[in-house]
Amino acid sequence: MRVPQTRYPLRIEKSYAHTVGKAVSRAEGITLLLLKSEAKPVINRVTVNDSLYNDDMIDWVESLIERLKELILGSFTDTDAQQMVERFMSAINTSNRANVASQIQSHELVKHSALLSTGKPVVLAINPVAGDAQLDGYIKGKIAENVSYIKGIRDDYATKIEQIIYRGVTKGQSYGEMAEAIRHQGKMSRNRAAFIARDQSGTIYSQMTRTRHQAAGINYFQWRGMMDERERASHVAREGIIYNYDTADLLPGEDYGCRCTGDPVFDDELDDSEE
Repeated sequence: MRVPQTRYPLRIEKSYAHTVGKAVSRAEGITLLLLKSEAKPVINRVTVNDSLYNDDMIDWVESLIERLKELILGSFTDTDAQQMVERFMSAINTSNRANVASQIQSHELVKHSALLSTGKPVVLAINPVAGDAQLDGYIKGKIAENVSYIKGIRDDYATKIEQIIYRGVTKGQSYGEMAEAIRHQGKMSRNRAAFIARDQSGTIYSQMTRTRHQAAGINYFQWRGMMDERERASHVAREGIIYNYDTADLLPGEDYGCRCTGDPVFDDELDDSEE
């Protein structure tokens, strides 16, 4: 029986990015709908000079932007952000706990394989869920951090939309030009969500793996990468190398957007590798 590898939570990362991206798309849809229904008729009648010097026009734009902000906040609330992050953290914690537990259980069964043929029960010498209590504070901190990131995506989107509308009106842009700029901003915000999901998935999973490994007495890991075209050359060079958690100059998942992981190296395996 082989000890399972540490599995990067790619499905969870993609789900997190998709969930946040859908919220951005809702905000984008609301923005375009309001712009089309209320702003398009006005924008297409206004000249550049009108937009710059007509006080009524400026008041109208300010009123439109305030309404847009309210609608964006209503479609993408603080509660939405909190729930997105809590679901993500619950999923990644559950996945990591199960992964590490399976590694420990498999190793113990291999160690005591002679007992299996006798039918005698194998008693685990290591607690497979060790480290859970140590992660409580870390998880709470990461939830708060990620909620801040997600709310930041929403708030930055709203600010950028405000700038697009002001710039479009003062430059005399058409509705089509402004709509295109809004769609581009929506894409940029979704890309930002995807980056955060990737970066946080790697960082969080790595820290959870380290904490649970060390709580179970596993102090060494073997570097494993995705081995695809996106992996850093410096990380590819680490592939298969064994490190001590406490003295390693870099841990898997620490670099921005890193999807590398650390497979457990048990003490008896370390002794074998040194012979």
